[in-house]
Amino acid sequence: MARLQRNGALPRPKRVIVSSPRSTHLLDPALFRDRGARRAEVSVVDAPRLDGDLMEHLNGERPAEVYFDLGAEIEEQLLVQTSARLLMSGVAVHFILPGLGRPALRPVAGRCGSQSVISFHPVRDGSVARIVRRVIDVVGAASLLVLLSPLLSAVALLVWSRMGRPIFFAQQRLGRSGKLFPLYKFRSMINDADCLLRQSLAAHQRYVASNFKLPVDEDHRITPLGRFLRRASLDELPQLWNVLRGDMSLVGPRAIVPDELDNYGDYAPMLLRIKPGLTGPWQVGGRSAIGYPERARIDLHYVQGRSLRKDLKILVRTLPAVIRQRGAF
Repeated sequence: MARLQRNGALPRPKRVIVSSPRSTHLLDPALFRDRGARRAEVSVVDAPRLDGDLMEHLNGERPAEVYFDLGAEIEEQLLVQTSARLLMSGVAVHFILPGLGRPALRPVAGRCGSQSVISFHPVRDGSVARIVRRVIDVVGAASLLVLLSPLLSAVALLVWSRMGRPIFFAQQRLGRSGKLFPLYKFRSMINDADCLLRQSLAAHQRYVASNFKLPVDEDHRITPLGRFLRRASLDELPQLWNVLRGDMSLVGPRAIVPDELDNYGDYAPMLLRIKPGLTGPWQVGGRSAIGYPERARIDLHYVQGRSLRKDLKILVRTLPAVIRQRGAF
């Protein structure tokens, strides 16, 4: 069979994604790519447009597996009937939960009497993992504060001599359970920068549209020294104090301002289940070069697959990401 497929006598196994134009852009790009050595042709079906002709269309596609996007507003009875007929025809059926990510869950398939049942159980950090992560945070942050104290002192002196006081800038960010905390940075802007931004409606609208960060060439609030500190990520170093205080973790989703929470939709409570991080997948993956909704997808994907081993890999990747300065505005 494999040899016939390589020689073109049989078509490659086909994956069909049943979605809609309204929600397709929210799906993970990995769904649209071939997987491994067993390469598969991937196509997308517009479910609302086909309506009752969905099964007829899928029969023409002859797929090996079908993914139903539950965010595509497919009529419930049509979804049940189509998926059942596909399964009886030997086609693998998958269901994609709606939204930018998915809750951290453990699916279990079983039976209750004569009924087939699929159950979803939430996955939470165990008490041991929480304790270990907190110990790593405290030891790591304290050690880095001591080791980097000469650099911290030098940057503080430089900010004071070039920009005056205050040396540090504190902005309210959302922590675990939605609790607000002051996130500390070395000041990189002129005084009262936030007030100046909100005084101009047009500038604030551009700020929101640009993923809550003005384009660097338009943001005249940033000083020349501040631009250097941001490119080198030196302005972020005071957040080690936030980690030591327990506001943040060394690794976690990005700390967001309250206005950004709407970008996470119904998945906002999932994001707020854990502490934000000094570094994380967004920081090592491109930073400001990555906007919404991809930024939200990255954060939520991290939350649902979080582990100490993955956190260690992110920590190892952080220094090279800082050196490359990719996406550092």
